[in-house]
Amino acid sequence: MAKEGRGFYDTNVLVAYLFREEDRFGIAKEVLEKHVVKALSIISLHEIHMYSIRFGVEDKFIEVKESLHKLFRVEPLSQDVCVKASYLRKSYGVPEVDSLILATAVFLEYNYFYTFDDDFKKLNNKIIEKTMVRYLA
Repeated sequence: MAKEGRGFYDTNVLVAYLFREEDRFGIAKEVLEKHVVKALSIISLHEIHMYSIRFGVEDKFIEVKESLHKLFRVEPLSQDVCVKASYLRKSYGVPEVDSLILATAVFLEYNYFYTFDDDFKKLNNKIIEKTMVRYLA
């Protein structure tokens, strides 16, 4: 399979993959294999850590955390991303934290943004600037 452009992943895609969510694991695996360049928000590292505590596997998360930095570009927040998030929140009705994660992908011009989050359902296959939102139903 030929690899496509740059992919950016919402936290829930990594959670589905890392925690092998029965109904989402296969879909997450497929979209994670699509791109040579894979990225996530620094917010996602925090959210994944919180999931690991909830599922009682924090030690395992700490072990794989460094691997995540090697497999993904972990993109930081910036003032420009926060401004873009405000615009996305107002224009598309995307909730606060979700808008920060999407704004990171849009501001850095990732080709695709993947998510299982229902808050993005109405944006499925919509191109925001240069980023196509893919809601993974």
